[in-house]
Amino acid sequence: MHNLITPPRTRVLQVLRQASLFEGLEDEDLRQLIDQLEIQAFDKGELVVKQGDLTDSLYVIIDGRVDVFLRNDKGKEIIINSLGPGDSFGELAPVGGIPRQASIETTEPAHFAVISRQLFMDGLLVCPGLAMRLIDRLVTMIQHLTEEVSSLALEDVYGRVVRVLYKHAVDLPDGRKVTERLTQQDIALRVSATREMVHRILKELKIGGYIEIEGKRIYINRKLPARW
Repeated sequence: MHNLITPPRTRVLQVLRQASLFEGLEDEDLRQLIDQLEIQAFDKGELVVKQGDLTDSLYVIIDGRVDVFLRNDKGKEIIINSLGPGDSFGELAPVGGIPRQASIETTEPAHFAVISRQLFMDGLLVCPGLAMRLIDRLVTMIQHLTEEVSSLALEDVYGRVVRVLYKHAVDLPDGRKVTERLTQQDIALRVSATREMVHRILKELKIGGYIEIEGKRIYINRKLPARW
């Protein structure tokens, strides 16, 4: 952790107010929560949570981004999600008392609101609506993981690459789409393939005029073909 400039209280309140887990809570309840939680700062490339850890805090991202990834005992790694401001992680730890199911690493400098198990459990007791939002959040997580497992099991590498491109892209006014900053290695880690295979797929799509690559962003000019 590093001494990055701590975000102002108003920024923390704004993010918690918009976070799906705390949506609908009164500002007074959120202010009391802010008074008791801890703000932690991490630089780019730092491990926030390690798979298998027995820590039990819940994290809400105030600013910055992280990757959620799994790594086996042979060192093989796959990224299963990317999260940004307002997203939370570690929801199972306070209520289930189970080891961390995945590792979390920052992809840029970030601040987190860290909510201890006791503070979170106290919140569940005084705010039943928070419990329902936690259930909704866990259902969403299960749906996401099911989609990721289904993609890995049933789609070929090309299909998985297309899925990642669309997942990480936003619409542009001219009708095209553009991804967030993604390297070929980033994509390879998300689709469980080699960087060389991803390179070949992107090269063919570029030759066909389907995409353009500028720096670490990929522009999708038109609908990508169903098969490669």
